Amino acid sequence: MVSGIPAGSMTRSSRVNIGGLALILLVSLGRLSAVLPEGSAPVYGTALLRKWVPPEYPKDALKEGRAGVVTLRLAVDAKGAVVSSRVLDASDPRFVDSAQRAVKEWVFSPALDAGKPVACEMDSPVVFSPAQGRKGTPGSSLPTPDQMPVPAAVTEAEIVSTSDLDYPDTLFDRKLSGLAHYFCKVLPDGSVSNPRITFATHVDFVLPALKALGEQKYKPRMRGDVPVESEVEGILRFDLTRGSTAGALAANMISAPDGNPPSGQVEPRVIADAVFPYDLLQNGKGGSATVLFTVDEKGSPTNVRVRDASDTEFGESLVAAAEMSAFSTPIVDGRAVSVELMRHAEFSATSSENGGASDPIARLLADLRAGKIGSGAGLDARLAPRYTISPTYPGALRTGGRPSGQAVVEFLVDRDGRARLPRIISATERQFGWAAATAVSQWVFDVPRRGGQPVDVRVQIPFQFKAPAG
Repeated sequence: MVSGIPAGSMTRSSRVNIGGLALILLVSLGRLSAVLPEGSAPVYGTALLRKWVPPEYPKDALKEGRAGVVTLRLAVDAKGAVVSSRVLDASDPRFVDSAQRAVKEWVFSPALDAGKPVACEMDSPVVFSPAQGRKGTPGSSLPTPDQMPVPAAVTEAEIVSTSDLDYPDTLFDRKLSGLAHYFCKVLPDGSVSNPRITFATHVDFVLPALKALGEQKYKPRMRGDVPVESEVEGILRFDLTRGSTAGALAANMISAPDGNPPSGQVEPRVIADAVFPYDLLQNGKGGSATVLFTVDEKGSPTNVRVRDASDTEFGESLVAAAEMSAFSTPIVDGRAVSVELMRHAEFSATSSENGGASDPIARLLADLRAGKIGSGAGLDARLAPRYTISPTYPGALRTGGRPSGQAVVEFLVDRDGRARLPRIISATERQFGWAAATAVSQWVFDVPRRGGQPVDVRVQIPFQFKAPAG
């Protein structure tokens, strides 16, 4: 177990239309009305003052010529009525009761959220002017635009507790540190809803990240004194506690073309694994492949090509995986340079066939042959993605006319929500099929359920590839 380190937690504020504060004010003997523009109501907007009633001026304060300001936080309901007020500040306590009695008679056009009236909180100064009071008005001077009620101050959501992150056992021997970037909703009670991963350095980090997010607690976003829903983003970091990341290249079968460690400093940042070609796996045929590629000054693999492969499909799959990976900027003698690397992969059909009940691939293969896996029809809810990644346009086609095209990939969503066993159904270019299959192999969904029970389902997805510019 390692500690999660949520970092950079940032809220994404909902849209608020405050342009309506520029009102046409009509003044009439101590009463002020706000005339709202005609036309359809906005979808989002703050509450707008429609009826203003001045407070009674305390006689002793008026006799002394004492001016004052009371700042109140108003709770405005979905009908626009002020249901309560709380004192935020008062220059003289003698003004408080009068100010609070007056605001109970104020009327607002209610705030809108998705076009529906909602309750909200407004902060408003109530200004007492002796000069105005001596003119015979019931109380304070009429509010100027800078004294109009405004939405209560917002305090953004913040993390108050986290859970441990489970470092995936599958990556210990590969010496990969990693991270997962997420978005989620924080509900008014501080719980997390609808978490989704937008970036991960390896797909095996996604499920433990989602698990940790589900247990994370927040102090919710506050609009005044009211907790409100918000969306936040952050980072969960996975750090090895056994061993270190030294030797991560070798642990992932990456080296210089001569098989030795590369010169200079370069580390794997994002690793995509090669997809086992579906038909070869079904037929129990294993093999291997080796590719060569250049890591440029930005850490991107370029010019990926097959050095050798026991079967053409193994080579094509490893090329697609290498193109979806990324590295640190290669450094030699303190300078950013490009370096040549080699990556090898072993495809073992025997381990997939004999992995036992704990091996999800072996179980899925057995269930497929027994006809136990069907479509997503009749699921309790539609499949909901929690992590998806787009295919990379194949490098070989960038230098070969840059065609547009398409591919159709079938895959299984297993009882953990992982996409497994992608199969290329069709592709206008073979490279499009492998790029799509490699992307799909990293997708993660909510667990599919039927009758409340986790199930495996078969899914088919079309992909469109547009020719890149330049």
